[in-house]
Amino acid sequence: MLINRRFTTTLLSLGLAAGLVGWSTAQAADPAPSAAKPAASQPAQTEASAKTEWRIPTGEHWSNATETERRAYVLGILNMAMVEYQLTGPNPKYRTNVPRLVNALEGMTLPQIVETVDAYYKANPDKQQQRIIEVIWFQMVEPKAGAKPAKTGSSKTN
Repeated sequence: MLINRRFTTTLLSLGLAAGLVGWSTAQAADPAPSAAKPAASQPAQTEASAKTEWRIPTGEHWSNATETERRAYVLGILNMAMVEYQLTGPNPKYRTNVPRLVNALEGMTLPQIVETVDAYYKANPDKQQQRIIEVIWFQMVEPKAGAKPAKTGSSKTN
């Protein structure tokens, strides 16, 4: 039984990782040049640098991203959290913050999360170097979960 669960967990993790790698590659690709602009009008180096990989996405990346890219980033975080939450349940064996994330964002829609991050960066133009995941955590998760780490599987604090 334990071997079967480990196999399933490993298989799902590998599938998720492969899917995310494929998704990021697809998202990083530039759209085909329009027929109105000749391909020779822009150097290849300029086109390649127009879309760069987000290694550690910050407010600068967020501000320059399209609405689709913003939603895709948040959706990726949510999907990873939900996969781990479904595999480990509300009382995981190992220490994780996923239950806190899931409980804090429960009931929020993707556009609401994107709007919250947008509002934070607009209200704090001096914090464009702050990572997007930090904004999500400290502006949405931490206030709902409490300043002290909650016991695993519990969203209540004393």
